[in-house]
Amino acid sequence: MLSGQLSLLDAIEAVKRRDRGMALASDAQDRKAPKWSEVAYAAIERVARRQIHVHVDDVLREGVPQPHHPNAWGVVWMRAIKAGVIQHSNQTKPCATDKRKHAHRYPIYFSRVHDPRG
Repeated sequence: MLSGQLSLLDAIEAVKRRDRGMALASDAQDRKAPKWSEVAYAAIERVARRQIHVHVDDVLREGVPQPHHPNAWGVVWMRAIKAGVIQHSNQTKPCATDKRKHAHRYPIYFSRVHDPRG
């Protein structure tokens, strides 16, 4: 194994920790703002039905209130992936709509529910 590489067990543990952290943030967010995750998920789904590519900029333009716990978004995006609404495209681009994200590169997803009729 090369220096800096994760072993398979380390990688599995990292995924578990990531998922646990997102779940904790999501729970805390929903205690502060009940139904926030439902509103956020509905925004992802609206964008996915409307267009073939889905990016965080598109979803933020839907007017979803900023969460108190930014990591709460992770659970919402994962839910949309697991539900078959979106899928990874292996492409990214910087966030342009929220200056607090410091132009961080975010995934571009393919919509799996896009309706070409609009």
